[in-house]
Amino acid sequence: MTEKFIGLVLRTIKYSDNLMIADMYTRGHGRISFLVPVSRSRRSKVSSVLFRPLSMLAFTAPHRQGRALARLSNVQYHAVYSSVISDVYKTAIALYLAEFLSHVLREEGENDALFAFIEHALAWLDAADDGYADFHIVFMARLTRFVGICPNMENYSTGCYFDLSAGCLVDEQPMHGLFLSPEDSLNFMELLKVDFDSAHTLALNRKARGGYLALLENYYRVHIPDFPRLQSAEVLHELFD
Repeated sequence: MTEKFIGLVLRTIKYSDNLMIADMYTRGHGRISFLVPVSRSRRSKVSSVLFRPLSMLAFTAPHRQGRALARLSNVQYHAVYSSVISDVYKTAIALYLAEFLSHVLREEGENDALFAFIEHALAWLDAADDGYADFHIVFMARLTRFVGICPNMENYSTGCYFDLSAGCLVDEQPMHGLFLSPEDSLNFMELLKVDFDSAHTLALNRKARGGYLALLENYYRVHIPDFPRLQSAEVLHELFD
């Protein structure tokens, strides 16, 4: 029995000379890995070009038995992005977010709200003509709502600290080192209020953008087990300098 899937490409790994593994985040099923036949022939039924990071694909695959990898087929674009694959800045953002999501989205199972958020976000990025330099920062901040680690910023008062470990504001400086200063706590709270359309109001320069990115990566590192330092972050620093 075969199933129809819509999935986001997180990463691909070479499996053999004619097969690769595609890690996908799918609508209705969460994260699943599939076998993808690789061929240089123009007659190949599955083109490896389709499997760029963050491509949104529609395809079919056999119903999985246990943990066996299913081989997908009938692959086509579910959403066609143009500027994300042609604009060097947007491509760098997409590569960074693909690496980021590959470490955050680990669970199988249905989370339609999360999938819809990602789908909407990528469509917004592709359509944006300007004002997207901070897209990845806003994306990471808003994603916390869908993966169960949303910071609790209620009961803010001047001079309070944000405890990264507890995920909430506290009146006194924590004894451990995982906290934000009162100034950074206020900035973090303001970041969590903006969406993609209002992100330009942050008016971040290079230093501030790097600071927010480091803050968010650190927050995910505290709450997501084995979350690493992202290698593609340096590319973003250089491009948006």
